[in-house]
Amino acid sequence: MLHESGGSWVTVGKLTGSVPAAPAQGQLLALPMRAGAYDGVRLGDDVQRLALKVTAGQVEPLLLGIDSGRLVTGAVYAGNDDVNLGLGELAGKFEPMPAFQLIDPAAAPINLDSLAGKDVVIAAFHTTCHETCPLYTALFSQLAKQIPPTVTLLEVTTDPETDTPSVLKSYAGQIGAHWTFATGTAQAVADFWKPFGVELAGGDTHTSTLALVDRHGFIRLVYRGVPKVGHDIGPSLVTSLSAKGLSELASGGDGWGAPDVLHALATIAAPEGSVVSAGGKAPAFTLTSTDGAKVSLSDYAGKPVVINFWATYCPPCKAEMPLLQKSVGPQSGARLVLIDEGDGPEATRSFLQSLGIRQAALLDSDLAVGRAYGLSALPMTVFLRSDGTIDRRQIGQLQAGVLAAELSNLSSQ
Repeated sequence: MLHESGGSWVTVGKLTGSVPAAPAQGQLLALPMRAGAYDGVRLGDDVQRLALKVTAGQVEPLLLGIDSGRLVTGAVYAGNDDVNLGLGELAGKFEPMPAFQLIDPAAAPINLDSLAGKDVVIAAFHTTCHETCPLYTALFSQLAKQIPPTVTLLEVTTDPETDTPSVLKSYAGQIGAHWTFATGTAQAVADFWKPFGVELAGGDTHTSTLALVDRHGFIRLVYRGVPKVGHDIGPSLVTSLSAKGLSELASGGDGWGAPDVLHALATIAAPEGSVVSAGGKAPAFTLTSTDGAKVSLSDYAGKPVVINFWATYCPPCKAEMPLLQKSVGPQSGARLVLIDEGDGPEATRSFLQSLGIRQAALLDSDLAVGRAYGLSALPMTVFLRSDGTIDRRQIGQLQAGVLAAELSNLSSQ
């Protein structure tokens, strides 16, 4: 059933048939719905909020995550962007951005390290394009007025031979841009664009692409085609458009624009539906450790606990683990619990040994504990007070200062 905003529940249909494990998907229902806005979905006795807008004549996808016949908390995605993101979240893995080395107009390096901790919007462009590329730059101008400081806008050339640092600096000045432009050697730029299927090109030959990379370095969403920028485009960009470019501007491109990108960024930065909240009781669990022992959360009753969810394929997990091992010990008064998400015991032991970590890890083989704690991205660290309630949840790599402050907070309670 779907709930009409300000209205009542409407029966959609009965779900029957088998569904594959994520990220594979199966279509169970395809049917007409009354146009309008819907704010809730019900499957059996499970009810969750959503934001779904049905428009006459358009297909609107709705993706539900189901586990043992029940809706997975937070796993309700409506609209193309949310569905694409949801497939990645439900799979538990995203494609990592490969290492790269580019430079900005001041010849400062742009790489994974310089972008760490930021969600990044990346667009393919080059300065000699007179069709789609100026529209992408106009889109960035719109985004620059609305994005939070945790987001970086990055336009990367596909024509490094022409777009040298000095050319990009001049281009940014002409259009009044305050975001980042990047270039590099032909090989470096080709390597950067390879994961996105974008070839090097100049003139009016190009592959129109915009991608979102999250703060952990994972590729989360890729747009293709021409953005819709409306009338909010600077004069210098309008005058650079050819007749075909002006036609694309007037036609509204492929229909997606700044609102869609901003919504996708919000979804990446703050996934909905987490069952973990400050002050709530931590979900109980019992898992097998890498040394074969059964370990329960209740074993740590009466002591502050730091639970770290991680996986062997996660670069930020690897980077933060030595810090956790060093900081969360007898001197902190807290106990460290390492929970591996989905890896086998051999892979987990090998990973820990490579880092010199002697502590056993718990194996969340079916990801059930991660789901119970509202896991949406790795790594995730949950800080528990001595009474078993949740003090705070940290999504993403921990910094030393943040960890020290959290441990101090736990010890004082």
